[in-house]
Amino acid sequence: MTIPHPSTTNSSPTHRKCIGLKYRTFVVDSTLRRVNVAVLCENSAVFRRIVLENADPDTPIVLHGSTTRQFDHLLWSLEVNSMPQPRDEGDLERILDVEELSRRYSIYYLQIRAESALLAAIAEGTNTTIMACNTHSLVRMLRITMRVHNETLFSFLMQLWTWRLHSRELDHVLAIRMAHPSRWDYDPLPFLKLLGHAFYAAMVVMEPKLSRGQHIDLDSQLTRAEIVHVRCGYHSLRSWWDQIASKAPAYMHCPRCMNPERCSYVWRIRIQWLAENDKIPFPKVDGIRRLQELHRLLAADSFLIKNMPETCRHSALQELLKRKEHLLKTVHHHFDL
Repeated sequence: MTIPHPSTTNSSPTHRKCIGLKYRTFVVDSTLRRVNVAVLCENSAVFRRIVLENADPDTPIVLHGSTTRQFDHLLWSLEVNSMPQPRDEGDLERILDVEELSRRYSIYYLQIRAESALLAAIAEGTNTTIMACNTHSLVRMLRITMRVHNETLFSFLMQLWTWRLHSRELDHVLAIRMAHPSRWDYDPLPFLKLLGHAFYAAMVVMEPKLSRGQHIDLDSQLTRAEIVHVRCGYHSLRSWWDQIASKAPAYMHCPRCMNPERCSYVWRIRIQWLAENDKIPFPKVDGIRRLQELHRLLAADSFLIKNMPETCRHSALQELLKRKEHLLKTVHHHFDL
């Protein structure tokens, strides 16, 4: 898609006056930048107003609300004809900076160009820069998907944030602060769920101290209120796992199952044996990983393969997966959110 460029033949008196000013000095984040004013005025009515309001050519123009890096990225974008997809974190930050400043200064063709490059990179689903970006870049991209009303890409980024919290790639403390629904002018439920996963990640990190009854508020980055939520989740999820271990999920027997009672008994005792005998290398409160590992062990379990019809076994394993999916969707309830 070709992004239209603003006309270079704007004949308004304000535009002609601005074009004739040539170079001016700008102060951005306490740094001086000598800039071709004609380029800025040609592309932005906001810059035309700023320049004309600061008419003295010997007095630097102070720009507020931007960093030197952001301003340099905006100047770079005015010199290139396309916006390449990000190949590393630096590229991603540059495109995000361009998108934000072009929107602030009403350079619409640059805003569309930057948005298009970002949305295309996210839509790939495999772009390594997007998949490995930091929390701040993730938040900035989420705001773009919300602004353009792209629910699919919004959901993808929320899932990415969730799983990277569980893999400890992203900081759970920062996620707790950034994911709070009060920070977003949007449907609070997706952020409430994300907040639950951030508290879950914090709880897993603190589990060794919690299980030994040690204080977790000493040297913690979490507030007292946040620690209360962690403790709520810890006790709730311990009870939840005990229920899973003591009462195996019910499942539908296949029509060819000759002995449903024995089939259910085999399923029940095998789950209890695995769940209660430390065969799963994750703490009790880490229900997501424990269910995932339990499913893996039971799917390959020779005792079940020998004593349960294949269709019954498949049905039982699916019920176990449903428990995990339900926990993923409702984990915030365990933390009293």
